[in-house]
Amino acid sequence: MKLTAMSTEVFNYVKDNGGHIAISELCEALNRGARSINASVTDLTKKGLAAREKVAGEGEGAKEITYVNLTDDGKAFVPSED
Repeated sequence: MKLTAMSTEVFNYVKDNGGHIAISELCEALNRGARSINASVTDLTKKGLAAREKVAGEGEGAKEITYVNLTDDGKAFVPSED
């Protein structure tokens, strides 16, 4: 299965950092906007490699935090060039 360059970048960052990363951390680490990161995460999710997890923020009025988690297939997947 082939991934786009951007999806590969997101996938590799998540995999290299334990398979559980907040969307906000991905945006900061990869210097990309939330819309771009979310498009890549949607691509990975459709391919069964990742799933989103929404967690309530701590404290009153805190925003929900969305994490990207690699699935079992994602943990075993190795992106290819072809």
